[in-house]
Amino acid sequence: MSADIPAWVRELELSLVTHPQILFVGNVRDRYFLPAETGSALVPLDLPQVVERACRRRGFVALAVFDIARDRMDVWRLCDDDLPLPEALREFITEDALSAPGRDSGGPDDLVLRRTRRVLREIVLFRTAPIGLLFPFAARLGSPRAELTGEGKLLMAAAEALAHEARPVPGSAPVMPYNTVFWVAERQEQLPVEFAISPRTVKVITVPAAPVEQRLAAARHAVTIVLSKSGQGTADQRTVDTAAQNLVSVTHGMSSAEVLAVSSVAVDRGLPVSRLDEAARLYRVGVRDNPWAVSSIRETIAGADPAAIGVIGQDRAVRKAIEIFMRSAAGLTGAQSSSSPNRPRGVLFLAGPTGVGKTELAKGVARLIFGRDAEPVRFDMSEFQQEHARERLVGAPPGYVGFDAGGELTNAVRSNPMSVLLFDEIDKAHERLFDLFLQVLEDGRLTDGRGSTVYFTESVLIFTSNLGVADPMAPPGAPPRFTYRDDPAEVRRVLQQSFESFFDNKIGRPELRNRLGDAFIALDFIQPEIVPALLEKALSSVVRRMDVVHRVRLEIGQAARRTLYDKAIENLSHGGRGVNNAVETTLINPLSEMVLRQPPAPDETWRVDQLVVGAQGWQAEVTRC
Repeated sequence: MSADIPAWVRELELSLVTHPQILFVGNVRDRYFLPAETGSALVPLDLPQVVERACRRRGFVALAVFDIARDRMDVWRLCDDDLPLPEALREFITEDALSAPGRDSGGPDDLVLRRTRRVLREIVLFRTAPIGLLFPFAARLGSPRAELTGEGKLLMAAAEALAHEARPVPGSAPVMPYNTVFWVAERQEQLPVEFAISPRTVKVITVPAAPVEQRLAAARHAVTIVLSKSGQGTADQRTVDTAAQNLVSVTHGMSSAEVLAVSSVAVDRGLPVSRLDEAARLYRVGVRDNPWAVSSIRETIAGADPAAIGVIGQDRAVRKAIEIFMRSAAGLTGAQSSSSPNRPRGVLFLAGPTGVGKTELAKGVARLIFGRDAEPVRFDMSEFQQEHARERLVGAPPGYVGFDAGGELTNAVRSNPMSVLLFDEIDKAHERLFDLFLQVLEDGRLTDGRGSTVYFTESVLIFTSNLGVADPMAPPGAPPRFTYRDDPAEVRRVLQQSFESFFDNKIGRPELRNRLGDAFIALDFIQPEIVPALLEKALSSVVRRMDVVHRVRLEIGQAARRTLYDKAIENLSHGGRGVNNAVETTLINPLSEMVLRQPPAPDETWRVDQLVVGAQGWQAEVTRC
């Protein structure tokens, strides 16, 4: 049976005879599954109930609980004997502390704290039978940043002094417990600055996050609730165990209380136990349309071709990206891993020269999955080169400027969990930031500066980099390491090698490279035969803009097109961006001058016959009709 009792609970029962005070920190607001008093079933208890049961086992006759919300003391009787209680405790529970006669100018809070201090003293020194005193919200008795005054300060001083004065209660047992004082806080640093912790007098017990055994017990309880409340009747043990195991797999990192909350979502939404994963998603990210569950999106991804992404000249890279998102559409992302199935829906690491379509591929993925109006949430990682830039992404810790604002990344995902997150030029970010990505890729979640958990399980992460394109040993001004004339296979090999060297050697994060898996995709240089398609795409955009803004039908003659092609080829080292630059310099600039100097009439047709360069720059020979 002891195997079903968590180690921290066993430590609690031992500490009752070794320390006069116990401080609980960590996962203190969860539900804990322990064996029932009779029988072998596991039942959910909160922390006060766990403390009550441990005290009962040690022969305590009562447990007093300070209810800070109601300014009163509740007393739980733990035995059938009507034993006397300390006088101050009896007074506290039989009178309204706020309306009691004799209240002084200190106000209700001071009066309650004064009574609490008296109760604390009399319980610790009570010699008739063991009694416990529990403060479930000890962090709210003061401030971790400002000194206490008045009765609050006296209460903390009394607690420290009495911890040294306390002795075990006399009794017949070989080892008797103290009249133990229990304090509860999520974090030790939240306690008032006057709270004194001595290893001899105060035992600090850390309640860990729910391990898999506890979440499995919670999952079985949740499955039973769903079956009973949804009218699905009963199920055989194998069905319950299978559904519970599936629920555990999709609630990695969640508390037992959150696993139980998933059952409430399922019952409210009428979801059967076979769809508890959907209930878990609703709990994590809220009531939102799930594009991954829509059959049309699955069909789109399954039947997608490179043209659907809108990236020209990168068919190989686009096909590989589509393969990765097929796993997401099929619900098999991370299926080979037993550690955490809650990873992001998809991850891409796009490497290659400038202007080859890395950002366009990210935009195409967003449109493919989330609709034609979707855009990736972009983070320019060249702005995150300093160590403190981490706070921009997840938020400043408590006590620092900007704490209430949250982080740019966590805020973006919290507001829209189903996003494409684009981290441009990731290799320029400070190496400390990569630890954040390690957690996101493994567990699919982050904790922001305010302590709130943000889930990335429905997001797509895309990293871009031009690692390996430039020779790191070459002096400034040296010719490029590669051009479009080089063997694409050799370029990809060097890019892959640079990718591995960056994570393994430069930033020392080989585990992050491993978690990226096959997400690395090298994009090739733009080849000359691709230029006409890129040029046509750019010219179509110019034609549409002239029509929308000026109601002009723009036509580009063959001679002008040849000039644009020649100019684009000259800038091919800049990829698609070079093609756009050529169109801007050669065509858009002279057209803009003509529009300003000779405004067009509505529904006029402009035919660009020639593009020539002279002393004043590029000029357009245009026939207007």
